[in-house]
Amino acid sequence: MDRSRHAGPADRSDNPPGRLVKGRFARARAIPFILAIAGLSTLGLSSSSGPSASSGPSASPAVSASSTAAASGALASAGAASHTPVLAYYYMWFNASSWTHAKTDVPVLGSYTSTSAAVIKQHVFWAKEAGVDAFIVSWKSTPSLNLALSELVAECHSQGLKLVLIYEGLDVNRNPIPTDQVQSDLLWFENQYGADPVFNVFGKPAVIWSGTWRFSSADISQVRTQLGAPNRILLLGSERSAAEYRPRAGLFDGDAYYWSSGDPLATPGYQKRLTDLAAAVHSGNGLWLAPAAAGFDARLNGGTTVVDRRDGATLTAAWDDAQASNADAIAVISWNEFTENSYVEPSHNYGERYLQVLALLTGAAGPVIHAATATPGANAPPSPAVRPSSTETTVVLGAAGRSAPSRGSTADLLASLLVAALVLGALGVLSFSVRNRLRHAPDRPETTDRGNPTGRTDSLGRPIR
Repeated sequence: MDRSRHAGPADRSDNPPGRLVKGRFARARAIPFILAIAGLSTLGLSSSSGPSASSGPSASPAVSASSTAAASGALASAGAASHTPVLAYYYMWFNASSWTHAKTDVPVLGSYTSTSAAVIKQHVFWAKEAGVDAFIVSWKSTPSLNLALSELVAECHSQGLKLVLIYEGLDVNRNPIPTDQVQSDLLWFENQYGADPVFNVFGKPAVIWSGTWRFSSADISQVRTQLGAPNRILLLGSERSAAEYRPRAGLFDGDAYYWSSGDPLATPGYQKRLTDLAAAVHSGNGLWLAPAAAGFDARLNGGTTVVDRRDGATLTAAWDDAQASNADAIAVISWNEFTENSYVEPSHNYGERYLQVLALLTGAAGPVIHAATATPGANAPPSPAVRPSSTETTVVLGAAGRSAPSRGSTADLLASLLVAALVLGALGVLSFSVRNRLRHAPDRPETTDRGNPTGRTDSLGRPIR
């Protein structure tokens, strides 16, 4: 009888009994390691990805994607350890004609009107994405500002952003408006929004009175009494130094210093000014809202001071100084002050660069950073900033001048680790089961007849047992 017709591969001289089983056993052991390598590769990709800014309620105009996000040693140490409320000054006075005066850049949303519900929706989404807890909304009672405020309040309710009010007490010439008007406007606000939880950042509605240094103590006391502060509302001043604040501490429930033209890396005594003012405010148990500006340039509006953005290093240093002053909240200057060039809102000249820097400071996921796209025909920024490109790794220099590689979202990383652990655990159990079964399998060819263990036959073809 020809054995070759009945014998399997294990009967052949080049594959002796037992080798097939051992070979399969070796391949079975290799499968989990191959899958593990694939899983870890996926983990690496997942942890480096982040949400796109265009995933929000309305997508911004397309810009080319950058290969990296910005980071620095200073950013890594700021914002994440203990959460201090992050506020951003927000302006609602824009209409179609606003963008033709004293502007070196425009938003990626275009020459918008502040009453646009779609624009407000996108602003609130971006702010939440960058780790902003509340807008400090600039207001006085006018039909357009009242409409914009109502739209903003509704959207903040929808997306979970808080608000603080800053009342614009000075006119365009920096002179104080009539005290009776201040009182009337703030009483209207208190009656309209005093019980609205969107304004309860500090437990009660907080109102910053801009330009208090131009008002007499008697005027401030009158308004304070009519508002019922601090029982119904918190009234904060905008005094600019400890020497100005101390004599009037009893008139205020805190202070918010709007210092947009100070340079944390060049202005002498910058840190001391903040620390001294904070001490004066805290000595009266007031709230201290410390400023942190991204940069400044109001030369097209009659100013002379320029604070270079330094590709995010200015905002980083200002943030560190604000925290060091023992701030009750950090007040970012600003969300959209395009005339003074202190904005962090995504723009044609900077893309989403400054939202990404802000997100790194707050520890939020933040938008994916994009390369900047200049507006056709727009004036170049007076203080050029290094902008991210699609081929270069970008870093932000902290106050100490150090740089560090970028970091991804902590939440994404933890989620990826959990998924990887579950996958690898399942693969480990499967691998153990396969190896255990193969380890106990007989060491013989798979095609051997169980009734003829020797595989031999006599001359009549009967099995020899």
